[in-house]
Amino acid sequence: MSEFRAVPDADRDAFHSLVSYAFRPEAGPVEAFDPDDVPEPTKVGRRYGLYDGDDLLTTCKHIDFRARIRGGFRDLHGLSAVASPPERRRRGLVRDLLAGSLEQSRSDGVAFSALWPFKRSFYAQYGWATGTRAVKHELDPAALSFAPDHDHGAFVPIDADDWERVDAVHTGHGAGYELTVDRTEEWWRKRVFAGWEDDPFAYGFERDGDLAGYVAYSFEGDGDTALRVRDWAYVDHDARLALLRFLADHDSQADALHVWTHPCEDLLDLLPDTDDVTAEVRLCPMVRLVDVPAALEALAYPESADADLVLAVEDPLADWNDDTFRFAVTDGHGTVERADAADADAELGVGALSQLAVGYRSAHELAAVGDLTADDDAVAALASALPERPTFLREGF
Repeated sequence: MSEFRAVPDADRDAFHSLVSYAFRPEAGPVEAFDPDDVPEPTKVGRRYGLYDGDDLLTTCKHIDFRARIRGGFRDLHGLSAVASPPERRRRGLVRDLLAGSLEQSRSDGVAFSALWPFKRSFYAQYGWATGTRAVKHELDPAALSFAPDHDHGAFVPIDADDWERVDAVHTGHGAGYELTVDRTEEWWRKRVFAGWEDDPFAYGFERDGDLAGYVAYSFEGDGDTALRVRDWAYVDHDARLALLRFLADHDSQADALHVWTHPCEDLLDLLPDTDDVTAEVRLCPMVRLVDVPAALEALAYPESADADLVLAVEDPLADWNDDTFRFAVTDGHGTVERADAADADAELGVGALSQLAVGYRSAHELAAVGDLTADDDAVAALASALPERPTFLREGF
């Protein structure tokens, strides 16, 4: 019988070997782990694994996040480093690992989970669902030269010691998006200002001594060189234009620019010429409710919302969620309790409920495509209690 448990330092070589081969197969399994010779990003998070006795079968990490979800920051586990060696695949071990991950999160009092999938359909079968999307732009840096000169401010180099100033810009930019993460000092130092192979360059845009924007970026490629924006944020449109001009001024050093934005902030309407611009909408991290009652009761609801519904929830992995719940909302607060399945007003999977909870999809949309089965009154009540909201979980993990 396999067991999900924390991976101790004594097994970090085995952990590192599994993860390395899963994500960098060209390098092969790594025999030894030198803690003084690994990139800073690998040091974030807590190691877990599925064991058979002392044999480490599969691995994962939990990264502790606080993410904005409907009215406040909620604990969310970023699930990463899910790895299984080829000789142990297709035996249901990763399913058991994911179940163990959910049980651990629930034991920790964390009601939300998120991950970047290697294959979306694989995690969808276990209850995770898309929680955010973004637009990937590829263009000539010179295409941004329409942006005016930033002579009313100055660009200054920044580094990890500036994390508090930069964090204020990130927090302000992310205030309008659900799933924005309240970044910690560790996250800034080890994941934003540090890289897996090379650390990014980083500059801040100052106006009257205050930081109004920042950008972290790197150069990639042999021959044709691309400038890839790893992270950026700004407090207003003026600061955004200043950053665009800063990137445009790299046209002598880079043949292409790669930059991601939220769909409502894409660059297409700003550019005077979009003929040579590639802009692709990409699905980003998937989200999941770890514990349905705990998650729904943690949220803040519109004061005008008034709902009293019985929800039949299907969960393929967490039996504590695979049940029927009475969900009531009054005066901005929600309560959830177990109910009789015969009284169900609506039926949906935990993935659809997760999307509804974080704001990624509306009840009307879920009902239209068959991910929510309910009459018009129940759909309207859910839409009132859980209105659609822009989501932007931009962290890589």
